[in-house]
Amino acid sequence: MTLQPHRLIDLYIAPRRLQTSELEGNLDAGDAALLLMSLVQITGDASLLDRFGRHLGFEQPQHKGDIRLLPVGHLPEEHFAELKKMLIEALTGPAQDEYLQVPDDALFHRMISLATGADVGEEFIGVIKEQAGFVPSVPVIKRRTAPPEDFTVAILGAGMTGIAAAIAVADAGFSYEVFESSDDIGGTWRINTYPGVAVDTPSIYYSFSFELEAGWSRYYPVGTEYQEYLQRVVDKYGVRPNIRFNTRIESMVWDDDAQEWVITADHGGRKVTSRANAVITAAGFLNRPKYPDVPGRETFAGPSVHTAAWDHSVDLTGKRVGVIGAGATSVQVVDAIIDRVEHLTLFQRQPHWVMPNNLGEGIVPERERWLKQHVPFYERWARAKTYWFVTDNNYPTVRVDEEWMASHPLSISEANDRYLQMCLRHLEASFGHDPELLQKMTPDFPPHGKRIIRDPGGYYAALAGDRADVVTSGLVRVTPQGIETEDGTFVELDVIIYATGFTLDFLSTIEIVGRNGVRLADQWAGNDPRSYLGGTVPNFPNLFVTSGPNSSSGHGGGHNFMTEAVVHYITECLQLLVERGVRSIEVTQAAQDEFLEKVDAQMEGSIWRNSDRAHTYYRNASGRVILPNPWRMVDYWQMLRTPEVSKFVLR
Repeated sequence: MTLQPHRLIDLYIAPRRLQTSELEGNLDAGDAALLLMSLVQITGDASLLDRFGRHLGFEQPQHKGDIRLLPVGHLPEEHFAELKKMLIEALTGPAQDEYLQVPDDALFHRMISLATGADVGEEFIGVIKEQAGFVPSVPVIKRRTAPPEDFTVAILGAGMTGIAAAIAVADAGFSYEVFESSDDIGGTWRINTYPGVAVDTPSIYYSFSFELEAGWSRYYPVGTEYQEYLQRVVDKYGVRPNIRFNTRIESMVWDDDAQEWVITADHGGRKVTSRANAVITAAGFLNRPKYPDVPGRETFAGPSVHTAAWDHSVDLTGKRVGVIGAGATSVQVVDAIIDRVEHLTLFQRQPHWVMPNNLGEGIVPERERWLKQHVPFYERWARAKTYWFVTDNNYPTVRVDEEWMASHPLSISEANDRYLQMCLRHLEASFGHDPELLQKMTPDFPPHGKRIIRDPGGYYAALAGDRADVVTSGLVRVTPQGIETEDGTFVELDVIIYATGFTLDFLSTIEIVGRNGVRLADQWAGNDPRSYLGGTVPNFPNLFVTSGPNSSSGHGGGHNFMTEAVVHYITECLQLLVERGVRSIEVTQAAQDEFLEKVDAQMEGSIWRNSDRAHTYYRNASGRVILPNPWRMVDYWQMLRTPEVSKFVLR
């Protein structure tokens, strides 16, 4: 007997009726291509693709410059009027018995190509269907056997990935418990509350595919709005009662006789011990605030605050503020506070490439939100279109063209050069009047050598104004009155903001002891973590690592993609245990070695192995790239469909 594949997740859209006046007032704001796709599913009439598809055209939005803005589908006026009329009739007349919930692969292939105006390859159909929310994550291993009632999964962390893991294992029928060190969920979006905190992935895509959010107020959501979204998800899927808050994991030891993990934690100063058959780590790899190695930090007389531990009682009004760091967080902070301070000094070790913001505040128009919230399937097609343009379309930007590189010192390919030219135009427009500042702000490595950043709208403008200076000399010491730099300059300050990121941990804060007493810290010594498919490690049965080495996409998408792809693979591994009637699964050393050979070979043609001047935590001290994976997202997604049994030992 095959069990129900999903116990919690339901993506069914029930037929509905809408008001004519509301449709007439909002359909004009729609993307004609997406409205057409919606009409096909509402009516089940695929012949509409022929009727209207031949007339579809695409144009860039009115804001020029940002190549990641999506082309908009449009129809000639008479055809658009006919399309709107048909939608109004379909959504105001008697409700249909059923919509076309999921087009078959052939029809979907035709529809996604029309929706994007692009030649979408057949290999992308499965991943786009899933990531756009048309289908839930589809099990490959048939679920014929229910998990044993005494089989428990421990999940470490209640951020995005921990929440996704909890919902996925519950959806598959497993019991679980989440351990969270703080008093609330959210992870990154709970920790980071600094001024200007925001997501730099489009909002319509930066959410779970099984729980889309149509009401985002901005095209790039602010941090508080995303935290509110996660709170809603946790409550809807009943995760909160299964979370142990204020519980910090100290150690995990594998009990080979019992085939279980023994978990020791600190709960309010009291040691507590639990047992679990499997552990999913969802604590991320960037958690502990990192400070620059400069003497005297503790002597500063004024307030000092790290962006990951923001003190909202600190008043920046009329103050001389120093911001140390020039990454994504710094960009957002500088943009947010420049109008409040008397003067801002940015201490920059190395500039980033910064893309212009052509969206202004990026507020989603009310009529567009209405369409996503009310017109069946419109939101899914908008997300499908966004996925297509912000993911593997960008893969060529991180792949090396050696012939191109030979004559282009600041770009690695023609695709990469398009980002370079866009960023150079933004630099020239902002700092062309000041050659010295222009030089300070221009990187000496190709775009994507380190994370490319989106200007919130006022970052470059702030630094070009009279209230700001950029200091590139190294820090010598912090004194009670300010900061001294290597060139002998002393900058007097009232407040210091450390926008210096996080320590790259990869589970190093937890003592993890696997089979035969092997310590993960020893196996991953020298900041050289290695795993199979980014998530399983020899000598550590039933340990599943998310945000593991070589698991993140470095060219597009968002953290949500890696989260869902890896969590799907984990549930497949757990179901394999159940179907085989065994208690543990452990990847072999040979399987890991073979996989890493492929990783390193593919990585040689990447930007991260060909931009040595970029200071990046993507590489370790030996030069090995440890953070991103080197493939397209669709390739990694395919690798994670189901475990290859020959690569594992089942006990």
